[in-house]
Amino acid sequence: MKEECKKVHPNITILKDKMKRTTHERMEFIQSHSTRESLLEFPALNQISIIFSEIEERYKVDLDKMLLHGLGRAAGKIIEQVSKKKQGTNILSEYEMALGEACEETHKGLKICAAALMLPHLFNENPDKLYVIDKVPRAPTPLLVVDGNPFGDCSITLTMDGVSIAHPDDITMGIAALLGTYFIFGVKYAQNIKKTLAFLQIASGITSQEKINPTVVRMANALL
Repeated sequence: MKEECKKVHPNITILKDKMKRTTHERMEFIQSHSTRESLLEFPALNQISIIFSEIEERYKVDLDKMLLHGLGRAAGKIIEQVSKKKQGTNILSEYEMALGEACEETHKGLKICAAALMLPHLFNENPDKLYVIDKVPRAPTPLLVVDGNPFGDCSITLTMDGVSIAHPDDITMGIAALLGTYFIFGVKYAQNIKKTLAFLQIASGITSQEKINPTVVRMANALL
């Protein structure tokens, strides 16, 4: 795995096979080692496609596709409800500006991006526990670090414990990879973002033994 990951263009099929062969060993290693040590030992986890492949292998869910579909259904309602609460105004303003400048073909993607970024406000939670924009990351749990305009030119880094894990192509892919990272590394949902993450989990179709807050379940039933 390590030798393959050193290549400029590693063979993803080979990496997926090696991940399957090391599943038990890797899960035990991650439980007793730091994020940095785990990524050095299993560098394939730096690949977005491997994160999604790992979730599909364990939970039989196409995480990126399912979350995109779920947020797509709920996006308009999320934006409407958060707007009524007069929260997430900066995100809303940037979204509306982007809509005015973008071609119609990109409007759906922009709406989903806005909904993902505004989702913590729906549950009165802290978006800094999910993502930061042009800020220094401080959360030890999985976090999206966005440099630039999330609706335009920006770079996105998925981090945990201050360690860079991967570079998603866009916000929605980043949110999906972030959720997957929680499960792959066995991290408990961070405080002040638990409801948001539970909603994303329902939208993605991932099932777990953890009980989900009834408020989140009702909200998901209403929006998804």
